[in-house]
Amino acid sequence: MANPLGRVLNFPRRPNPITGATFQAQSALADADRHAVLLNELLEDLLRKERERPDSLRVRMACFAAQELLTELTVLYRRASCESRGGKRHD
Repeated sequence: MANPLGRVLNFPRRPNPITGATFQAQSALADADRHAVLLNELLEDLLRKERERPDSLRVRMACFAAQELLTELTVLYRRASCESRGGKRHD
């Protein structure tokens, strides 16, 4: 005779939050640099995926322009951060 209840799988439990880990707050400059690197990696990944499509010129050009703007933004942010701390301006 077959089991009328069938096979019952337990519902997965939610993972416990990380315990004991201490995360140190980074400076705004370090956080901005990390975000800029992540954004640049996303743009590079998009470029790799779009390279195989023949009609992707517009997307590729937008990615190249976004990467250039991101580079300029990073330089400007570092310069402003340095100047606000009383540092010397680097041109």
